[in-house]
Amino acid sequence: MSARSFELLLETAFDSPNPPVFEEGAATVYTELERTLREAKFSAGSSREQLSYRFERLRLGVAIAFVKAFLRLAENEKSKEVLEVLQEAVKAKNTREIDKIVQKRIASFDNLYHEIFVNPQREEILHLFELTLDAGTKEELDELIMEGLELLNEVDWDAPHNTEDDDDAEPLDEDFLKSL
Repeated sequence: MSARSFELLLETAFDSPNPPVFEEGAATVYTELERTLREAKFSAGSSREQLSYRFERLRLGVAIAFVKAFLRLAENEKSKEVLEVLQEAVKAKNTREIDKIVQKRIASFDNLYHEIFVNPQREEILHLFELTLDAGTKEELDELIMEGLELLNEVDWDAPHNTEDDDDAEPLDEDFLKSL
């Protein structure tokens, strides 16, 4: 896996060559985790905290990509809070601070599940987001990055996504409704 794949995931999700996620850039976040993993093999103690922190930042970045893609398809105002929580957490200076930020606004995550089944791609993106939260290794995150890139490249971003307010939707047949 490469830092470039991680960058592409974020760029695709945000539809921007410079997604506003990491001040230092996505590639740096990815390579810092790789460096910390190498260093952790030869030392203990304080490097463990750095390893956890670097891993959490990468995981947050992958989660942000999936939530942003989900929002581009869902256009759900309440779900934007989740993106805000994740973007705030990614700026934290250690894992304790990340946990504190997320726990304080954990109820926001319930909004992601509102009406996801209207669009199968939203459901798939949300599933990848859930797998990201459960990931425990860099290899799992690498796999999710690749799955995410595949999925996001298949999405028709220009298709109408808000089926609830679609005025062109065919009205339900009254006879059909009466037969129910």
